[in-house]
Amino acid sequence: MQRLPSGLKKPGETLLVDRGEEYVFTPLIHEVAVGRVHPDSVRTRIAPDGEAPYGFLRAEVTGVDLRARRLFTSSGTVKYVYLVLAPGSVAAAPPKSLFRHFQTFWDLNDAFRLRSSLNEAWRAALHEENLTGGLTVAIVGGGATGVELAAEVAVLFDYLKKRTVRTPVAEPRVVLLEATDRLMAWLDPYFHEVALEELSRLKIEVRLNATVTTANEEGVEGGGEWLPAATRVWVAGVRANPLVRDLAGEHDDTGRVRVSEYLTLPDHPEVYVLGDGSLYEHPRLGPLPPTASVAVQQGPYAARDIASRVQNVPEERRRPFDFFDRGYVVSLGPESAVADPLGVKLKGRAAQALYRSIFLYYMKSRRGRILTGADWAMERTLGRLGFDPGASALTVGR
Repeated sequence: MQRLPSGLKKPGETLLVDRGEEYVFTPLIHEVAVGRVHPDSVRTRIAPDGEAPYGFLRAEVTGVDLRARRLFTSSGTVKYVYLVLAPGSVAAAPPKSLFRHFQTFWDLNDAFRLRSSLNEAWRAALHEENLTGGLTVAIVGGGATGVELAAEVAVLFDYLKKRTVRTPVAEPRVVLLEATDRLMAWLDPYFHEVALEELSRLKIEVRLNATVTTANEEGVEGGGEWLPAATRVWVAGVRANPLVRDLAGEHDDTGRVRVSEYLTLPDHPEVYVLGDGSLYEHPRLGPLPPTASVAVQQGPYAARDIASRVQNVPEERRRPFDFFDRGYVVSLGPESAVADPLGVKLKGRAAQALYRSIFLYYMKSRRGRILTGADWAMERTLGRLGFDPGASALTVGR
């Protein structure tokens, strides 16, 4: 919104449509789940105040009529001249035969649910309720989310063990199951190697080539081996939002729609598709992955491109989208991470410091940066939000 031309910042010119009034910084919800970051720290209000240069409609978008240039919402139809679709992606659900035996991990509610499950498992173990797989957490999916979550849960259990006088009846155990032969396969092999090293140090069992075929309330079967696990989390992949999957055009296996060099639909240049729903073929890098590092560059580009079109800049001066690969960073718990900023390979505390600085930079509000930074700084003093090592009492209010 900040990069739109002044003409589109006038009342009635630009409308933001969203089903909620707040934005959740989802890259940090795994830290919310284990009590390192408070949920309020990752929430930002998006409904504008009286001085905002755009209108706001809280509604669910149900479809698009590309020919008539109409957006269908739960609050009525909206006509548009330019349309920017950035609905994000959705979690790839487990197969139907497995669905009811797993919890997904995609939004803040999922983080609350997992935190409750971990709390309940710890409480039961302290009270000598020896349930099958009681303190075993099975995480299915060896992408960045699965790796980060596994590391955080392992560190959480270590924290609880050190601060509890009573000994749980079961030994905490975190198992990460990945169907392929590599963690985070879309990244440089360096990420896989460092992750294996650090996860092993955290005593996390990593099982590669372990496709999950069966599950029930007591555990999962992966790679032909049965694993008792009371807590089972599915983080194996994402899919494009249904709104994007229903658009006319060429789609990949995850539902992303192919866009032009200007991030617009080939047959409808007035419609931009950004972020996880956009399938853009970079001239040098090939299809870009559905990652935040891509999305944060697409947003400002689309604003500039719309500005040039509104201002009738000659077509030959219109520049196509060009992605600058700044590298990636993946957290491996509070004290470690792995990164390759601008091709420089980092791991350990240096990578973790980079991880925190990048995430604070990209948070939408100054308030969120202050609160998250305070959560990290005071973690050793205040302990884990929502976790009482002795009583395991769950609280969620700030």
